[in-house]
Amino acid sequence: MEYIHKLQEAIINLEKCERVIKYNTKEENQASTLAHALIDIEESIDVIKNKIPQIYSNDLTKEEVDDLVLDIGEELRHVLYHIKDTKVYDYLNQ
Repeated sequence: MEYIHKLQEAIINLEKCERVIKYNTKEENQASTLAHALIDIEESIDVIKNKIPQIYSNDLTKEEVDDLVLDIGEELRHVLYHIKDTKVYDYLNQ
């Protein structure tokens, strides 16, 4: 599914959720923020799912392991950014 189509469909559905829309402000629509976040998190999870199995390889060099650890860390950082960016999941930051 194309990014813009995913985004539109997610926003439509998330706007039905009181748990999401109660955080809306004049400046920010939380359904839109959360939809964008979830799509980006999905993409990061796909990258992580592809990187972790590479750690199981017996023939990795030190540099390859270091690169994998850094790549996974960057994707996790991206996920954390989106968790912190949406008010819906503020309780996860406590």
